[in-house]
Amino acid sequence: MTPIPGEPLGDMITRLDGSGFSHSGIATGDGDGQMASAHMSFCRTRPFDLGGIRGDHVSHFWELGQSVYRLAVRPEVPRDPALERLASLRSPDDDGTFSVPKIVIVAIALATFARDLAPESALEVRRLAFEAARAWEGVPDRRQFYCAELVARLYDRPFAVSALEPVDPQRPAPGPPAQEGFLDSLLVRTLGWLTDDDLQAPYDRMLAAVEKAMPTFLDQAAVDILLSPFLHDGGPALAQGRRTPVDRPDDPAAERLPYSLVTPRMLLDAPWTADHVERIVGPDAPLAPPSGP
Repeated sequence: MTPIPGEPLGDMITRLDGSGFSHSGIATGDGDGQMASAHMSFCRTRPFDLGGIRGDHVSHFWELGQSVYRLAVRPEVPRDPALERLASLRSPDDDGTFSVPKIVIVAIALATFARDLAPESALEVRRLAFEAARAWEGVPDRRQFYCAELVARLYDRPFAVSALEPVDPQRPAPGPPAQEGFLDSLLVRTLGWLTDDDLQAPYDRMLAAVEKAMPTFLDQAAVDILLSPFLHDGGPALAQGRRTPVDRPDDPAAERLPYSLVTPRMLLDAPWTADHVERIVGPDAPLAPPSGP
């Protein structure tokens, strides 16, 4: 899915990940337009609920101004096991939660590829982001997901560590602070509330390194993440931006990327997905966004 027009969180994902897609899910039926995805929904449709693995019709995303594209898995990749895993994770009474802490981890990891960040600082922050991601990986029974991570877990297909680096070399540097010294503190407090005690130590080490290497990053992230349910400025939808051609190696010996660092762009470039996307159309679909480069 392309971002909700003007939504800060979607804009953050596309800005850091180098793709026009900010959200992903899995089709649950045979062409009936139903899909499941992990998304944040509090203060939009379900007050006091941080979201979870939602079941939505494609028209739900159209109503929000998002364009939806179908990305097929290759014929040799079975879908039934993925749907069975989905059923085991989601029930009418408990559909898990949307993981804001994991979104922060993956955003930090992507931001370390900014071209003007000192290489030694970038490597240290990235190492700590991996440490925090692997800590979450060690507690698979906690059903806390974001969108691309959920899809990767459902298909249980590994990604190499090298897949994290965006192909676009024009990585934007972390933006200027929205209100330095306040919003970053608010985000850190929120993350502390949402992160269990046994996961807090690696999280704190990562955030301390970010404050030192990228002092404005958490301020901007606070706007992008915490205010997303409230801020939609009605900006234009982004182009779908599929990069083709792209080299998508499948090396079983490569070091595995934690699932909590997978992004929508990586699903596009995975060796087990198709080489193209197909826009889903219907009477309520928004106009097609302009084609990307």
